Amino acid sequence: MLETLYQPLIKELSSLFVIPLIILLLLIGTVLFIRLIVTPKLDVIEVEKLRYERYEAGNPPRRRDSPRKRLPMQYLGYLIIFLAIEPAVVLFALSLAAPKSLSGALGKLYLIFIAVYTPLLYYAIREAKNVKKWFLS
Repeated sequence: MLETLYQPLIKELSSLFVIPLIILLLLIGTVLFIRLIVTPKLDVIEVEKLRYERYEAGNPPRRRDSPRKRLPMQYLGYLIIFLAIEPAVVLFALSLAAPKSLSGALGKLYLIFIAVYTPLLYYAIREAKNVKKWFLS
């Protein structure tokens, strides 16, 4: 019986199917256990109905409308700028560590990268300057 456990096919099957299945079942069990622990009691929910609702900054709304509403995207332009410039900086840092023989190819790649991201950067800067979108209407 032990000899069959050490066969290569059995080892591969156990490493590809059995072990991930065991890990998946353990994770599902852990998530269900945490959900059981964290679930609020029914008597608390009946007394404090607004306690588990999601509000902006944790404050309930003044009016009795829905707690979820449109949020301003004031930092969207800055986020796009960061997401566009950060890969360029990483590519530049990697090109410094590359051998001299690849510098021409990396220069072309960098120029293509800049050409592709220029319209995105223009849009991001325009969105970051548009202050009217920062406020809720």
